[in-house]
Amino acid sequence: MQNIVTDLLLGLNAIDVLAAYHNYIQKKYNAEAGFITMNLPKLLNALEQKGIVNPIICSSINVLGFRMPGGKDLYEKTLATKQCRVIAMQIFGGGSISPKPAIEYVCNLPNIESILFGASSKENIGNTVNLIKSFDSKHT
Repeated sequence: MQNIVTDLLLGLNAIDVLAAYHNYIQKKYNAEAGFITMNLPKLLNALEQKGIVNPIICSSINVLGFRMPGGKDLYEKTLATKQCRVIAMQIFGGGSISPKPAIEYVCNLPNIESILFGASSKENIGNTVNLIKSFDSKHT
């Protein structure tokens, strides 16, 4: 579910709609629903209230706390204490974090399943993937 919809429903406290979407995707497609949000801690708490365990959530995760409501510390605590599968996005903090420290930070967090990033060339994609592999304990 795209973040504009997820976060609108979250802001309206329409948690039943988020749960219904999750259940619909599971029933109709025998797949897991994924949610994109600009507020990982709040969404995860809401989904847990509805009994949704270990959801797939794509959210901003970066060393500066860029677009991370509640701040970096809250996200780190959430990732360390809750069960979820996170797709980290905006890891470069809108371009203000260089690749090596950005990727090192994200790769050292728990519950990060994958990283979503943009690149301007095939070479940039290769460099980013190699950096991820160098810091990802699953590849060493």
